[in-house]
Amino acid sequence: MMLQLVAAAALAAAPQNPDVTSQTAGSAVAPVTVHPLPNAKTPPAATVEVPADDSAGGHWASIWPHDAYVERIGGRVILTCDIDRYGIAEWCQVAAETPPRKGFGQAALEMRPSLKVPPPRGPDGPTDAVENIAINFRPPQGDADFAGAPVGDFETSSANFSMLANQLSEKQSITVLNNPVWASAASHADVEAAYPRKGGGVEGFAVDHCQVDGQGRLSRCQVIKEAPEDHGFGKAAISLAARFRVAPQWSVAPHRAELWTDVPIRFPPPGETEPRSVRAPYWVAGFDPAQALKVYPPEAADKGVTTGRGVAECTVATDGGLAGCKPDESDPAGLGFGEAAARLASTMRMNPWTRDGAPVDGATVLVTIRLNLEAGS
Repeated sequence: MMLQLVAAAALAAAPQNPDVTSQTAGSAVAPVTVHPLPNAKTPPAATVEVPADDSAGGHWASIWPHDAYVERIGGRVILTCDIDRYGIAEWCQVAAETPPRKGFGQAALEMRPSLKVPPPRGPDGPTDAVENIAINFRPPQGDADFAGAPVGDFETSSANFSMLANQLSEKQSITVLNNPVWASAASHADVEAAYPRKGGGVEGFAVDHCQVDGQGRLSRCQVIKEAPEDHGFGKAAISLAARFRVAPQWSVAPHRAELWTDVPIRFPPPGETEPRSVRAPYWVAGFDPAQALKVYPPEAADKGVTTGRGVAECTVATDGGLAGCKPDESDPAGLGFGEAAARLASTMRMNPWTRDGAPVDGATVLVTIRLNLEAGS
């Protein structure tokens, strides 16, 4: 018999780095995410202004296409994004880009970790929704004084970017790591302890913009977004930066250029009792196909059932591993697919920090695994 396997989790995304994929997830984990096609005609729910100088004031950092900055060309991008109930963009796709082929679309995508808009509202309060966000790149004024060799974007190796920040002494050519795999990250207890005294009991959000060294450590961190301002959330986010470390496979940029990344951090109100769950796991390790062959339910095989789906409920550990997995449901019922899913899920691992700026440790996650058994030679 030949066993064919598919593991899926809602809105999960496999690592984009080829080395990480081949060394961890392999072919066993093949989550499929279906997003609506981008529609540039839908009115944007929010507009973000990207400055090229310090006229914006406050905290800011801009990722600009290198050539467009040198040529002092402005642009506008419409992103179609999956906005979660906290107003954070977890996923985005370019719906429109003006002017075309100048790199503004990719630059806008690199800014996704720092995008935060008013949360979508449903009949029962904040909810998830797909919305458009307009990104306006204001053209630089005066002489363009950018200096430095352009480098390729870390994930696509197709776009050159300039990083401009109001807290740096000069403009720099950088490589952007916008979807890192973390070797370690701040824990839920760390985030709770870092909540600022003057936070006022409200939910806070801040984004660290940090350089990544060859060992994956973060340095030269600066706050590029803070909401609400003047409540201490930016300082709290900086204090947590030392807890993060990028996985070795991701910590060296092409041509050994400067590597930077943005770390969104969400600070829940003190004493929040809402159950924590991971809605959009970012899987970095899957189960062993050979192990899956051993756990295919014999009772299902004996009855000639060649396919089944099991759902496991697990608790996430500090390193992103899954523990305490137990069957949640199965289809068909009573043939062991839920138990098989629980055994396989316990060997999987997700990124220890989510795209919406939260730790995963102590949260629950539902893992759906389908097993297919087919006759083969």
